[in-house]
Amino acid sequence: MREGTFTLPTLQEAQNQYDNIGAYNQLQAMMKAGQKLSVKFYTGKDNKPCAWIESKQVAGFRYELKDTSFKGLMNYLISGEVTDFDSSPMKVQPLKEGTNYALFVLKLMLEQHWGIQFTPLFRGRSNYITAQKVLWKGKIYFQIPRTEENIELLRDYNVAI
Repeated sequence: MREGTFTLPTLQEAQNQYDNIGAYNQLQAMMKAGQKLSVKFYTGKDNKPCAWIESKQVAGFRYELKDTSFKGLMNYLISGEVTDFDSSPMKVQPLKEGTNYALFVLKLMLEQHWGIQFTPLFRGRSNYITAQKVLWKGKIYFQIPRTEENIELLRDYNVAI
């Protein structure tokens, strides 16, 4: 064998691809066990919509979302109903460049008049606005940049912060 001709039989792309199937299977196991979940939505480095999911029994992990998986996760958090909602966990489409997924989800909930609890701005000393929504099977935590634009947006929804 000549030097430099040996290559491993794996694709570089496959080596760098996140195991979203494993994340989905872990989420399903947690839901089937009836665990209360802590969920934080965010935009991943590759612009994919993601949820950071953890519970008292399981350390946090990333789960890349699409519309059907978002709806299935929310359905569990609201009703406790467990369904097989993601038949192809690896097929997640990236968001438009610069999209803040946490802010997107927060706007959806505000438009539907969900009661979301915000940390008063005078208590928050960071560069973020924080909030949470308590549901039957877990909590959703929000952390969005503390900008004048986001503060105005919340005031447009009559949020007293």
